[in-house]
Amino acid sequence: MNRAAVRILLAPASGPKGSGEYYRCLTLAREIRRQDESAGIAFLLHREARVERDERFDYHLLDDTPARAGDAVIEQVRALRPDVVVFDHSGRVRQMRAAKEAGARVVWISNRPRKRLKGFRPRQLRWQDLHVVIDDRPERRLHFHERALLACFPGSRAELSPPVIPLADTAALEPWRDQLPAPNTGAVFIPGGGGYQLQGRPVPEIFLESARKFSRESGRRAVVVMGPQYAGPVDSDPDVLVIPKMPAAAVGALLSEAKLAVIGAGSMLSAQAFAAVRPLVLVALGGRDQPARARRLAQAGAAIAAEPDPDRLAAAALRIEREPELARDLCRQMEQWQAGDAASGISAWILALARD
Repeated sequence: MNRAAVRILLAPASGPKGSGEYYRCLTLAREIRRQDESAGIAFLLHREARVERDERFDYHLLDDTPARAGDAVIEQVRALRPDVVVFDHSGRVRQMRAAKEAGARVVWISNRPRKRLKGFRPRQLRWQDLHVVIDDRPERRLHFHERALLACFPGSRAELSPPVIPLADTAALEPWRDQLPAPNTGAVFIPGGGGYQLQGRPVPEIFLESARKFSRESGRRAVVVMGPQYAGPVDSDPDVLVIPKMPAAAVGALLSEAKLAVIGAGSMLSAQAFAAVRPLVLVALGGRDQPARARRLAQAGAAIAAEPDPDRLAAAALRIEREPELARDLCRQMEQWQAGDAASGISAWILALARD
């Protein structure tokens, strides 16, 4: 890192299964670099996380997620001496204390109830400069007890934020352009990171089977993005294009061109789909936040929630295909839930801490 520049260290919880925290941090890192070209940015990352990497940033590999890597995180913090350490759903109080003792500011990012609660615990507030509370609901607010706790720790603050969304880039689709269906004609099936299994079966394979069922019954071409964490075989056919993985910017563009989408209910992927405003089937896969998100959005009429079963996923997608009025209603409700992108604001908060 350039020692004359601000130095920011990002520690996402992502490992061999989930990758949402990493891609959120990657989006923030790119926005931070856009706002400050001289910023030095590094990641602490599980060495087995098969995720997109950006050659502009440094990567320090751990044998586990930051929360479980213990002293290895503290050693890296002391060696790198960053101005800000960003813990996204990961990290321990003693690691935060070590960061403060090394002269860094500490940022905690949460988008799940339990992680949000952790960010307001007194023993963590003592070492925490900023808690970014990501909430995908249209109405966001701090609860009374959260405001009361913050009043007891004037050195710590909390900011409410909509989800972080990687910018969609149609140019990122060029490697697959000749194989993709024409815009607004195909269905897109994306489980997310692709590292989860259900009853011993990789989730991407469930999505692939459902896509093939959908294509056979609808006559429409489907695209399945297996996810960066999926390590199994990839086999396309005339009706279904199977793509092992895509950059986050390409995923957003692919969603924006789809007639409909079937996706895992992760925070970032859901936000990307909502930004694209396409009729949506949401599937709760990994993470404690996903069932509640899928249920909440289905109750609001902004998406259809479905179980991770090939027949049920295909049936839900076929329902959208065969009921144009339903598809229009889903998009109308979805537009009411759109919250905008938070990357610019969060990145500015982090840079302000780094410069202070």
